[in-house]
Formats: sequence, structure tokens, C-alpha cells
Amino acid sequence: MTDPIPGPDLDRGLDGGTPPGMPRWVKVTAIVVGVLILVFLVLQLTGIAGNHGPGRHSSAGITPPAGVTESALSAGASA
Repeated sequence: MTDPIPGPDLDRGLDGGTPPGMPRWVKVTAIVVGVLILVFLVLQLTGIAGNHGPGRHSSAGITPPAGVTESALSAGASA
């Protein structure tokens, strides 16, 4: 009798030996996320990313307290 033709070894890693490796898409995603975090940290620590915060959106860089209108500021300056 002839031996059966060996097929692909579909149960590799299931025999209690070494587990199958991590999928390629997981490795690539982890590398991309790591690089993005590293770039973000470098930009923040070196100051290249610029100054961020509430003062960035005001024209003079000084934000009046909440509830103070421009007319109240000008009336207080003339008194």
C-alpha cells in the first residue's frame, strides 16, 4: 500500500509546542503607533509644535474674566 500524499501541516503550533507568531498587521500597527507617539513627544518637548492653550486664541494674549464685556473694560479704564 502506498503512503498518503502529505498535505500542508495545518495543525502547526497546536501540538503544545511553540505558539504561532504575531500577525504582521499587528506588528506594523504597533510600529506606526509607536513612531507617531515618538514624533508627538519630540515636537512637544522641543517646542517646535508651538504654544497651545487658551491664550493662543486671544488677540492680545490676555483673556478677560468670564462675564466681562468690552464695554465694561473701556468704562473702567476711563473712570
